[in-house]
Amino acid sequence: MKNKYIIIDTETTGFHPYDGDELLQVSIIDTDGNVLFDEYFKPQHRTEWKEAEQVNGISPEMVADRPAISEKISEINAIIENSDTIIGYNTQFDIGFLKANGAIVPDDLETVDVMEDFAKIYGEWNSARGSYKWQKLTRAAEYYGYDWSQRAETAHNSLGDCYATLFVYHKILSGE
Repeated sequence: MKNKYIIIDTETTGFHPYDGDELLQVSIIDTDGNVLFDEYFKPQHRTEWKEAEQVNGISPEMVADRPAISEKISEINAIIENSDTIIGYNTQFDIGFLKANGAIVPDDLETVDVMEDFAKIYGEWNSARGSYKWQKLTRAAEYYGYDWSQRAETAHNSLGDCYATLFVYHKILSGE
């Protein structure tokens, strides 16, 4: 079944997919909020990630018995292959980690970065960069009145972040 739009989010051990950081969680939903993929992963090289753990709450113990990303990448690829557009919050970060782990994301696949769209709406100028300052997803969600308590997943859980991104995306589209 083809999904025109999918929302993707990841949680990782750090910021650098080509410098040893690894995926800890990948979630994908459709625009109706249906979960297409949601899985935790055991890193294959890192045994701890204290800074990232403070943010995403994913401990080495939580993922000790989870599969490696290599065991599930074909499922992720099938979802991406059957999609026209990837929506995310800092989309290129997530795509970079997915590609570093074998995801096939065609260069001509349309992407929407809700973070960039929200930066313009929020309007905080960064004169050093000559552009609008990127805001965290939690700030965008708060700006539009997203209720994190409506779901079990919290901020910095990739599934929770998918739902918040979808909410903010709909608010931006509707011009609210």
